[in-house]
Amino acid sequence: MDAYKKAKFRYYGLALFEIEIIYDTLGGLFEVSEEQLSTENNGYISIVEIEFPVPFGEFFFQFFTMERWHKIKGIIKEMKRRRGKKGIKVYLGFYGISPEIKSHLIFLIINGNNRQFEMGIEKIEYLVDIIPIHLKTLPANIEEVTYYYDETDYKWNPRSAKGENGLNYSFKNS
Repeated sequence: MDAYKKAKFRYYGLALFEIEIIYDTLGGLFEVSEEQLSTENNGYISIVEIEFPVPFGEFFFQFFTMERWHKIKGIIKEMKRRRGKKGIKVYLGFYGISPEIKSHLIFLIINGNNRQFEMGIEKIEYLVDIIPIHLKTLPANIEEVTYYYDETDYKWNPRSAKGENGLNYSFKNS
């Protein structure tokens, strides 16, 4: 497989069956690069980082299939449920947003209460039409955009963007 078809799966503090489910789900379409993260001073009981080698958008959900997407979401929500109030961090990355926007897109959700965490995971697929509108005002040289789930507003908000030459942008959320 070409290098652009390689998904990255990094983790810490996962049970063997959780690792197998995520790996097998990703491995159904992509070559998977797997790595266990260091345990030093991370402050979380579990970390899941998945980088999909395709842009985020309708194409992703058609290509990856909703069945696979629901399997990934389900295991992440189950991990949070099993760990309770203990620290969990989930990082979902995509290589691009659309054919026009090549920026690396990251969804970051950290701990929170179980219901809010589940809502955040469930809402990701509904951002397909909203994210390109959020990012129209950014310069063309943006390399990475990070979204975080705001439990107060019950929605995903853009947090920051990194541009070429080390330029960083912050978003003001209403």
